[in-house]
Amino acid sequence: MKKLLSVEEIKTSKWVSTFQEVLGSNLVSVFVHGDSLQEGFNPLKTPWTISFILKDNSTAVLGNMAKHRKEAKRYNLEFRYFFTSEEIKKSEDVFPLEFLHIVHSHGVIYGDSPMAGFTPNRECLRLECERELRGLLIHLRRAFVYIGEEGNPLGFFVNASSTMLPIMYGVFYLKYGRYPSNYSEIFKEYPSLQTPVSKKNFVESATAYIKTLSLIVDQVDAMEV
Repeated sequence: MKKLLSVEEIKTSKWVSTFQEVLGSNLVSVFVHGDSLQEGFNPLKTPWTISFILKDNSTAVLGNMAKHRKEAKRYNLEFRYFFTSEEIKKSEDVFPLEFLHIVHSHGVIYGDSPMAGFTPNRECLRLECERELRGLLIHLRRAFVYIGEEGNPLGFFVNASSTMLPIMYGVFYLKYGRYPSNYSEIFKEYPSLQTPVSKKNFVESATAYIKTLSLIVDQVDAMEV
C-alpha cells in the first residue's frame, strides 16, 4: 500500500470521496494539522494527523468512521479530532493554545478552513501556557535526576522539546502578537532551549534548559494581557 507523502497527495487521493460518502452533508471540513505540518515531519515514519468539523459528532456518526481506521492507517492517515462548530465556540476559552495552532497551521483537505477568524482570548491563552509550562517543569526536574540512566541523555531534550515547543508558540504569540513561522524563532529568542550538539555537557545544558523555562514561567505569570 502506497503511503501518502504530502497534503496534495491526500487531497487527490480516494479519501476525500470516502469522507464524503461516509459523512455526507454532515461534513463541514477535513484538515491536516499538528506535528504533520512541523519541521522534521517524515510521512514515511509518522502518520498524518487528520481532523474533522462536523454538524453532528455523535457516536453513531463516529461509528461509521471507525470502520475505515485500519485502511486509513495503511495509507498513513490517523483520525484525530471530531469537532462541531458549536463545540469549538464553547471551548475557545478552554483550548486557546490548541485552537491557535490549528488556525495558523493546517492544510485543508476538504471544505472550509478550520476556525477561520479565531483569535484567542489572551488571558485564557496566558493561563494555559503558564499551566502547561509549570507542569512540564515538574516532570523535567524528575527527568534531570535520572538523566542518562538509560544510556540516552539526549532523550531528556528530545522529550522535553516535544512538549515545550507547542507551548512556546503560544508564549511567542503573547509576547509579539503573531504566530512564529518556525522553531528557529523560538530558539533565537531562547537559545538554551535548543537540543545540545555536544554529548559532553548534557547536565550543564539540562540545567540551563530548566533555568530558562523557570524564567519564562515567571515572565508569563507577570504578563499583562
